[in-house]
Amino acid sequence: MTDYKTGDRYQQGVEVMERISMNPARMDAIAEANGAVGPDVARMLGEFCFGDVWTHGPLDDRSKRIITLATISALGRERKLRGQIANALAQGFTREEIQSIFVHQVAYGGFPMGLSGLEVAAEVFAEIDAQNNSD
Repeated sequence: MTDYKTGDRYQQGVEVMERISMNPARMDAIAEANGAVGPDVARMLGEFCFGDVWTHGPLDDRSKRIITLATISALGRERKLRGQIANALAQGFTREEIQSIFVHQVAYGGFPMGLSGLEVAAEVFAEIDAQNNSD
């Protein structure tokens, strides 16, 4: 496997991931799960998404997380939205703040978009509650 972790931008991306409560070890899972292209995808994600985009401009991490949640929800990417909701909670967002993002979408993207986000959030909250109750 190509060593995709050596660049400065990748390391900067790892620092961002840790700061916003995302596990950088997920990059290894991406690299391993996607065959020959996996290491390149992990490198691009680490360098571009987290090393470049999340460090760019004056917006704070909370604002960037809100944009991320709203965008992934608007695109209907439910699988990725689940992880982002869990990461937002770990980053310090309240459940009510997350729900408010999706309620706000109703006005600009319609009820199907906002309700879908709320439904996914409710499922993630229930999964977390079930996990916490079994511990």
